[in-house]
Amino acid sequence: MAPDSQLMAAEVNTSSTSFAVTSVRPLFDSHAKVGATNKFDVSADGQRFLINMSVGSTAPQPITLVVNWTAGLKR
Repeated sequence: MAPDSQLMAAEVNTSSTSFAVTSVRPLFDSHAKVGATNKFDVSADGQRFLINMSVGSTAPQPITLVVNWTAGLKR
């Protein structure tokens, strides 16, 4: 994942004593959350990606806390 949220593909060559990246190219703009850890995962067949990204509003949503809710069960 590049700093600009481009998901990159890298061609690598390996041997028992070395690891070398021979070329890197962008696949697509992921629109992933900047600074998120575990930004993406790839399916076992390499054909699909699951990407952690913001959707819609990032405003906090209210939480309703119901206290003494068991008293309502006795009615």
